[in-house]
Amino acid sequence: MSEKADEGGRTEALRQIMAIARQHGLSAAEVAAAIGDEPVTAEASRWQGILVRVLGYLGGTFVFAGIGIFIALQWSDLNAVARVVVTLGPGVAAFVLAVLASRDKRFEKATTPLFLVAAVLEPMGMLVAFEEFGTGGDWRWASLITSGSMAVQFGATFRALHRSTPLFMAILFGTLFWWTALDLVDTDETLIALVLGGSLLLVSFAVDGTGRSEITPFWYFCGAAAFLYGLFDAVESTAFEILFIAVAAGFVYVSVALHSRTLLAVATLAILAYTAWFTGERFVDSVGWPLALMAFGLFMIGLSALAVRIDREYVRPNS
Repeated sequence: MSEKADEGGRTEALRQIMAIARQHGLSAAEVAAAIGDEPVTAEASRWQGILVRVLGYLGGTFVFAGIGIFIALQWSDLNAVARVVVTLGPGVAAFVLAVLASRDKRFEKATTPLFLVAAVLEPMGMLVAFEEFGTGGDWRWASLITSGSMAVQFGATFRALHRSTPLFMAILFGTLFWWTALDLVDTDETLIALVLGGSLLLVSFAVDGTGRSEITPFWYFCGAAAFLYGLFDAVESTAFEILFIAVAAGFVYVSVALHSRTLLAVATLAILAYTAWFTGERFVDSVGWPLALMAFGLFMIGLSALAVRIDREYVRPNS
């Protein structure tokens, strides 16, 4: 009687579950997943995803290493056409495979390594083509054409796929293009640093607005470092030298507004570096040099504590 009662209770429970599932539009798979051992399944799925990603990166690394070793071993025996084919060909193939992999969830993890391989081999192949079939001249023209072509290619790829890796590469090759272009017209190095540094900061602000902030810390660092270097070179030993400290302090404010630890670190290091340079320039032969060193040390401690406090109270809670 007890077994029949248990069976009748289970049957009634199943009927109730079926009624509730139908009422709320639940599928059999969803009910089975809810009843099953979901935490273990989720944990296994997470580790499986990590394993797939690691194997994908390692596979891409070994493929790239194999291509590089093969080219190096056979380079002296290859003619001009073969040298272009073995460098540019795998790059184009890797790029095509990356685009195809990005459209299939099964191979999506291989997209980033393939894009990285393409970003190395394609410009290498183009430069080899210029070297083998060119007639001489300024190497910067080859660099300009190569970086410009790669920037357009990855920019168009980002527009089509909306992935962060092509956007990162488009910014990289775009920066190389404009640096080469400004250098070709004999632009002063200080002005190049100011223009490219400021441009990278503006581009990073714009990229942050698109929700792809994972690639901006590197460009914040490059942009801020280049801009502050150019600014210091421009105002060094002039009446406007204090402007450097003002701009660096302004970067601290911007880092708080944008919740960027990278900008905060660069601005803090710039202030410390300027203070050390100024102390060495003005007080190295002074009797009060030891006192100046102690004062500078206390200033560094206070500034570092201020930077940590700003990061803890204003940057980290919203980053």
